[in-house]
Amino acid sequence: MFAGASVLAVDVSELLLGAGMVAAGFRAIIHGLKELNRAWRVYTTDSVPINEAIATDELVQITGSVQPSQSSNVIVSPIRSEECVAYEYQIRSQLSDNSTNIDSGIEYRPFRISDGTAEIIVDPTQQSLSFETQKKTVTGAHRVSEEIDLENVDMDPSAEINDSGSVPNPIELIEGTISTGEEIAVVGKANPASNGATEETSIDANGVMTPTTGHLNIIDNLTRTTAVKIGAQGVLLSIVGSVFSLGGLIFLVRNLDYLL
Repeated sequence: MFAGASVLAVDVSELLLGAGMVAAGFRAIIHGLKELNRAWRVYTTDSVPINEAIATDELVQITGSVQPSQSSNVIVSPIRSEECVAYEYQIRSQLSDNSTNIDSGIEYRPFRISDGTAEIIVDPTQQSLSFETQKKTVTGAHRVSEEIDLENVDMDPSAEINDSGSVPNPIELIEGTISTGEEIAVVGKANPASNGATEETSIDANGVMTPTTGHLNIIDNLTRTTAVKIGAQGVLLSIVGSVFSLGGLIFLVRNLDYLL
């Protein structure tokens, strides 16, 4: 009796594990396919001046210089202390081939982009932003506190960095920003300001780009390298998702009798 109950418990656990693996795999595959689609749009969309982008209803790519939509939308990145309109950062301990995330975060604000022909307000989302990150490796709590703005990070209290080694050294500081004055590219659909303005984007400008006006992708460099990186991430996610899904299906099929 006990042996049979033990076997049944093992089989049920395999069913739950299989179902979880299939669900996680499918989510990874869907996300990977979305990233591939995003990379294709970034790579193939034609670049046009901003005034032409406002006049068309097509998906376009524009390039221009970034400025905050208003002075209150300037933010300061926590690692490089750059004035910017968006940043993403990660702080992690690195020991041999293993890494532990200590803290990470992202912040962004609506901003202006202009190229001399017109000016557009862009209202980003977390999903629309692609950062080119820079990494710096430091050793010791003193160096970490010198390199980051402790007021702008929300570090896990359990991940205390000190020289006694409660968090393994060295520490990697990774940050990407969209800085004021930087030249960037944006892929999306532009609306005249009178048609697409919201409470967040009602500032005087020729047009607006928001996620609701079409696929929005904000790229902090002017090459198509970003599209290749996004595509590579999509391929990797799709492969990992397929492996998880296949493994989960094997568990489910092995215990098919308990599903019938």
